[in-house]
Parts: sequence; structure tokens; C-alpha cells
Amino acid sequence: SSSNNSSSRKHQYRIPTAMETMLFTNLYATVFLCPVCVYSGQFSKGITLITTTKQEGSNIDGLSAVQIITILNACAAAGQVFIFFTIHYFSPLICTTITTTRKFFTILLSVRNFGHVFNFAQWSSIFMVFGGLYFEIVSKNFGTKSKMKNI
Repeated sequence: SSSNNSSSRKHQYRIPTAMETMLFTNLYATVFLCPVCVYSGQFSKGITLITTTKQEGSNIDGLSAVQIITILNACAAAGQVFIFFTIHYFSPLICTTITTTRKFFTILLSVRNFGHVFNFAQWSSIFMVFGGLYFEIVSKNFGTKSKMKNI
């Protein structure tokens, strides 16, 4: 009898969409972090920064602190939507691949643009991480294709 109740309850709820998951994640973060922000004093420091910068007129490239914060939040929201949609429509592994590939190119650009020098052990570590990740992707794809042939 209890197994029937649990299986019927299981079908009463639907899986949330990517946007709903993102909304609930952000709501939880807001509920959790706002009191911490006030308690630690970061909230008042942020308000002071915004009001002080507003009175001075401009900050970086003629933008006020509010404009800079708005641009930063818009970029963060776009990135978050991209991540949630990638996980929802593809898989967490694909999302990891995309973000890790981005980090790899960031490392390469940093080496090129800023003249950073890596020794053999550091380069070996980088290639092991990325090689392992891409090996996992390839093996997952071959595993899916072989399962399809058996069906």
C-alpha cells in the first residue's frame, strides 16, 4: 500500500523547466545571502559606493556605478541562462565541456597576451585535464552509438 502511495505521489509533480530552476536558485540565493550581506556590512558599503559615485557623476569610461552594476548583472544573467539551457537541452557534460574549453582558451590567451610562462609539468597538467574531459565526451558518444545499434 505504501509503495502505491509513493508512486502516485511521484507523478503528481512535474520537472521544473530550466527557467524555473534558475528562478528558484536565484530566489534561494537572495533569501540566503541578503541577511548575510546586511550582517557583514557589505550592503551598506554597496549603497555608499552607489550613492558616492552617483554624486561624483561618473566612474569608468563615464559610466556611473549603477550603470556598471546593471551591465555586469545583465551579462551574468545572460551567462546563467546559457548555462541552464545547455544543461537542460544537452547535458551537464556538454556544459562542462563548453566552460572548460572557454577556460582553456583563457589560459592560452593569458599566456600569449601577458607573457606568462608555464613549465612542462604545468602544461602536462593542463593537457591531462582537457584530454580527460574530451576523452569522457568521446567515450560517452561511442557508448550511446553502440547502445543504439543493439536496440
